Parts: sequence; structure tokens; C-alpha cells
Amino acid sequence: MFDWNDLRFFLELQRSGRLLTAARRLNTTHATVARHIEAIEKSLGTALFVQHAQGYEMTPAGEALLKHAEAMENVALLAQEEITQSTAPLGKIRVGVTEGLGIKFLASRMIGLFERYPGLEVELVAVPRFVSILNREAEISIHLERPAADMLVTRKLTDYRLALYASQRYLDKAPPLQSREDLGRHAWIGYVDDLLFSQELMFLNSFCRSPRVVFHSTSVIAQQEAARSGLGIAVLPCYMASTDPDLVPLLPDESIERSYWISTRRELHKSVRLRVVWDYVVGLCEAEQGLLRGQSCRT
Repeated sequence: MFDWNDLRFFLELQRSGRLLTAARRLNTTHATVARHIEAIEKSLGTALFVQHAQGYEMTPAGEALLKHAEAMENVALLAQEEITQSTAPLGKIRVGVTEGLGIKFLASRMIGLFERYPGLEVELVAVPRFVSILNREAEISIHLERPAADMLVTRKLTDYRLALYASQRYLDKAPPLQSREDLGRHAWIGYVDDLLFSQELMFLNSFCRSPRVVFHSTSVIAQQEAARSGLGIAVLPCYMASTDPDLVPLLPDESIERSYWISTRRELHKSVRLRVVWDYVVGLCEAEQGLLRGQSCRT
């Protein structure tokens, strides 16, 4: 029988794909990680990983062990939480979220959660990419597309509206803009097409058939800053831009709607501290529908 402690090292190597990364996350050395992997492989009499130039890839035996190792980990986490927590949940929850919503909406509105649960610790991973809960990058993930995995609990978090914005500095020097037909004569700000992490971000052509994009960025916050500087027109979420005094809303009848989805792994949905964070974020979005749905974009 292998040592159950070895499964921690097995799971971390599977999630990171590299010995050094796994060692850093476990606060140990790569030699220690390798030793634990060798010990479990010896006990089971089979290889669990194959090493490639890009990292470690699981063998069929590793894939067979993975579901059992994750189940054991989940039972241990839930048992620890049930024993150590009561009505005031303590501990850490990592939330993966798109950059705009995380930085421009959630971060400034989280204080109410900590006032109610001072022992809670939240890690907000707000990045311009998809944060995977299946690979344990986060316990809660908020993204632009509804995930299809059966092992997840998912619900729509909120719809949100995007509209056209530019600075007065840009408008003073740009061609007149009175209708949709005028948009083809203007400079645009947009995403880097081949680095898009979601097809839901391909929306420039919803406004202009052949936009002349002069500035591309993977970051919606960088796009907002470029628009504020006078570089061109940007398509921005109303919750980000409608309160920005340096941006002017353009063509109020021209806007689009997208959705955010919130997910967690099915077994973690029973977690007290996860549900506290989940319910708070859901309630926050419900309370801020006017801002998120862009009522000011259309007035």
C-alpha cells in the first residue's frame, strides 16, 4: 500500500506539469517531489507520468489514479472544514475572474464580505484569460462562456452591456460621429485577435464592418487607458466606462450584451466558506443590475 501523503505530490505534479512548479507550490524541492512520485510508482508497479520537453504527462495508469486521488483530497478538505468551522467560516477561497470584472467591479465591493466574516481570506485572480477550476487554479471561476463539464456546478451570474466610448480629446480631432455609418472613418482600440481567450470578445465587427484598429491589447484595462488618452474608440463594459469622467459615451443606441457565468466543482459546492463567497458575489451582481446591464449606456 502506498503512502497516502504521496498523493499530494502526485496531484500537484499533474496540475502544474513541471517538477519545479510543483515543488514551489508545495514549498519543497523538486528532488522531494520526484522522490514521492517514484515511491508511489514503485508501490503501484507502474509509471504514472511520462516526461516530455514541455513537462510531465500522465500515463493511462496516472489517469486512472487521478479520479481517486481527487476524491480523497475532496473528502479530506470537506472533513477538515466541517470539523474546524461553524457559523463563521474561516480559511482561504481563490476566485478566478476576468480582468475587467475582477479589478473594476468586484475588488472595490468585497469589503462587506470581510465585515461579516473577518476570518475569511479571498485570493482574487483577475487576469485576461480563462482560470481553470478543474486544474485547481481556483475554487470559484467567473468566465464569459458557460462551461460544459459535468463535474461543475454552474449558473449565470449576470448579463452585462458593452458600449462605445472615446475621450473628448479624440472626438475634438476626429471626423464627425453622428451615426453607425460614420464609424468606418474612425480609429479603433481592440483585442489581439490571435490571443483571444474567448470568442465572446470578438465584437468589433458588431459595430463596424471593417474597423481600422490602431491599438491592440489583451487587457481591457489597457484598452480603457488607451481610449482615455485619446487614441480612438473602444468597446468597453458599461460598469467600467460609464463612471469614468475622461470617457464620453457614443451612439447610445449602439450596444451589445454579454454574460458572465460562475462555476465551482460539484463536490466543493457543499463547502461552507465557498458558499459564503459564492452567495456574496451572486447577491452583489443582483444588487448592481443597473450598472452591469448598462442603463446609463442607453440614456
